[in-house]
Amino acid sequence: MNIHDYFSSMQRGLKQRRVTHREPVVIEAIDDNNGLFHYLVHFWDDSLLEIREIVTTQHGYPQKRFYSYHYQKAGQTIFRYDNAPHHPDISSFPHHKHIGAREQASPASPPTLSAVFDEIEGFLEQV
Repeated sequence: MNIHDYFSSMQRGLKQRRVTHREPVVIEAIDDNNGLFHYLVHFWDDSLLEIREIVTTQHGYPQKRFYSYHYQKAGQTIFRYDNAPHHPDISSFPHHKHIGAREQASPASPPTLSAVFDEIEGFLEQV
């Protein structure tokens, strides 16, 4: 798999989800193995998921060097998963999850994008 294959698979996966609008911000291949994927996904309740990944496929499969899946509504964070190295005290460092407007960080495994959408669908069912 090269970076172009990875980008295509991500876009196919996004098309399978029930959203109102998908907006590519940046999809940039630096070379055949490295790239940046940045998308905004709008949902029917005016909530928004921002997807950011810096990915390498150098060894034949995608490895996320950086990721952030930020879900918000009305400018308020509902949750965000990321691997920014700013919480070294968390047991899953650098992977963590920010929850709510205060964005308290808690341990988390790196989620799949499918798991992030499943979590969002749980929020949408409550609306």
